[in-house]
Amino acid sequence: MRVGGVVTITKSDEHGNDLTTYPGRVTHLDEGMVVVACVWTLGKTVDVGPFALLPGDHLIEYYYRDAWFNVFRVCDAAERLKGWYCNVTMPPEIGAGWIRWRDLKLDYVMGAEGDGLIADEDEFEAMQPSDQVRRQAAAALVTLQRWAALRQGPFSQDGCVSAEEG
Repeated sequence: MRVGGVVTITKSDEHGNDLTTYPGRVTHLDEGMVVVACVWTLGKTVDVGPFALLPGDHLIEYYYRDAWFNVFRVCDAAERLKGWYCNVTMPPEIGAGWIRWRDLKLDYVMGAEGDGLIADEDEFEAMQPSDQVRRQAAAALVTLQRWAALRQGPFSQDGCVSAEEG
């Protein structure tokens, strides 16, 4: 994997069953994380609360090697910030040219104006997660909400151009 290279991203469910696969371009790579630029290609609009994901939206996706979450900075096709979509996940698997992440259905979503919400708690509970997964998910939400409130990490950038992330 290298900066500027193409990577294949696979989202799977909590059991490891593939849900979707899509391409991205690596914009930043270090020992702790990989940042990838992607285009929303699902082909339909998805209302996530503070904003909607539309075909053609640009996503800057942050994958932290040891974290139980990822963060997608979402911009429209004209590069205007819409907000951040954060998935509570198991730590990602990252290989040469690929990223695989297991979605735990629990999400934190924040609009560009700072309006945030926790989503899909019922879907998370329906999984009947173990105590360990519950603890990791709760810690992930605390970290995401703290970063958002303090404008740290992916939340520190209001822009949408991703020549080089850090």
